[in-house]
Amino acid sequence: MLIAIWGRDGIGKSTLCNALGILFAKHEITAVIDTDLTQPTLPIRLPGQRFDTESSLGKAVSGIGTGDAAMYLHQHPKHKEMFYGGLTDRDEYLSYEFGLDTDDKAQDFIELCAEAVDTIILDLSGQRTDPFVPCALIHADKIILPFIPDVEGICWFNAVKPLLEEMKAQGRMLPVAAMTDRYHDLAETEKAADAKFAAVLPFVNEFRQYSATSPFDGTSPAALRYAKQVKKLYLMLKGDDVA
Repeated sequence: MLIAIWGRDGIGKSTLCNALGILFAKHEITAVIDTDLTQPTLPIRLPGQRFDTESSLGKAVSGIGTGDAAMYLHQHPKHKEMFYGGLTDRDEYLSYEFGLDTDDKAQDFIELCAEAVDTIILDLSGQRTDPFVPCALIHADKIILPFIPDVEGICWFNAVKPLLEEMKAQGRMLPVAAMTDRYHDLAETEKAADAKFAAVLPFVNEFRQYSATSPFDGTSPAALRYAKQVKKLYLMLKGDDVA
């Protein structure tokens, strides 16, 4: 299964990817690919690990790496069936040249990963030049679209709708409310966006400072509600009845 999580930067996509990755990794080999090609992301997701320059996602999508997907997937120390891909701390901002064929290289990498793992979760960046976005919108089995249920969030969602329609992705979309305020009007947002939220993720103060701990480790009421909503989303992705 290929799952794409797409939205504006800072919306909580990485936390959601981690949470879903943990649930999938309980039953099958899962890879979470951070597609941000502007900064090292693996040291944040896997602190304390040492990375070889050759194992960077940048190598794969720039066309100077090898055809072995396993080389770019790094195992989570606690969840043995869960792997991460992304830029390493050995990468600099101008480490790689990304040409016109980078979109094709990104798709090739996803296909290589699909041969090695059961589930791929793409943590898509909010950058318009992200080479993984086109293939993700075309080929993903499900596209999760988290956005804040406010005016800016509605504008973003409505702005990307034409692209999603062009990619014939309407039936694969799962809009998700990323709450930053308990007083967001969900009903009005759904009406303005002409969409039904698949899940409502509460704001969790414990998640503000990203760490490698599981999103399920939170003990506050908000964290427990978050975990419940992610599990609901997981069951929807698996095609199980969540009624």
